[in-house]
Amino acid sequence: MLELEYDKLFQKGDWIVMIRYLKLYWMFIKQSFMQASAFRLNFWMLVITNIAFFGIQFIFMDVIFSSVSSLSGWTKYDMFFYLGTYNIIDSLWMFGPFFNLFTMSELINNGTMDLYITKPINSQFMVSLRKVEVSSILSIFAGIGMIVYSLIMSGRVLSISRAALYAFTILNGLLIMYSIYFILSCLSFWFIKTEFVEQIHTILCYFSMRPAEIYKGFIRFVLYYILPYGLMITISAKSAIKGVTLKEYGVFLLISWGLFSLTGLMWKYSLRKYSSASS
Repeated sequence: MLELEYDKLFQKGDWIVMIRYLKLYWMFIKQSFMQASAFRLNFWMLVITNIAFFGIQFIFMDVIFSSVSSLSGWTKYDMFFYLGTYNIIDSLWMFGPFFNLFTMSELINNGTMDLYITKPINSQFMVSLRKVEVSSILSIFAGIGMIVYSLIMSGRVLSISRAALYAFTILNGLLIMYSIYFILSCLSFWFIKTEFVEQIHTILCYFSMRPAEIYKGFIRFVLYYILPYGLMITISAKSAIKGVTLKEYGVFLLISWGLFSLTGLMWKYSLRKYSSASS
């Protein structure tokens, strides 16, 4: 039914392209919600697991700051804000691209990729966003709650301009995570097994749960400029509670959009190497 809907949708050439893709994505979301309603226990287990994970991080930070006053200039409530930011970006990532890209190798090996690259729509869009993990929507509120708690306890008030910049920065941070994972996932066109992609992602997430400033030397350089997971969270949080320089923000935007541009090039190059499993 969904397939018939979006085939019909993309036959109408007088619509603005962006609106068509937003309508298509809304169809994906509705379908995912219907599927989640059929497996409610699994849905709530995922929600509880996600919230419990960040609850543990909250407790861990509380214990750490019972012994120290700051970590590389980040106070206790700065760190709560940082963790809340991480939770929001991670939840948006789980909501949208993650589970889709996680199965890219499977799509290639069993020939299902043919279904997505032959549709009259952008194949990268289909491969990246065709399914939605609806349980991640609720886990976002855990991050928002941590941020609100941080602001109340620290006595901070975000101006409208700071809040808008923060929201925009989060979206660009998400773009960094998507771009790196997508580029690495495209290696599935050359390698049968790509478990290393998820392993790299997990390691980077672990390091990015702390501000990049606490790391020194090579690790900090990697987290900022090579695989900039640390950059996406650090700049996002700093834009709201500490402020960032024009140079810092310029580098951040250059990296996020530069990496995103590379995803399109990598995708086109990968498809040229693709040989259908059914051929």
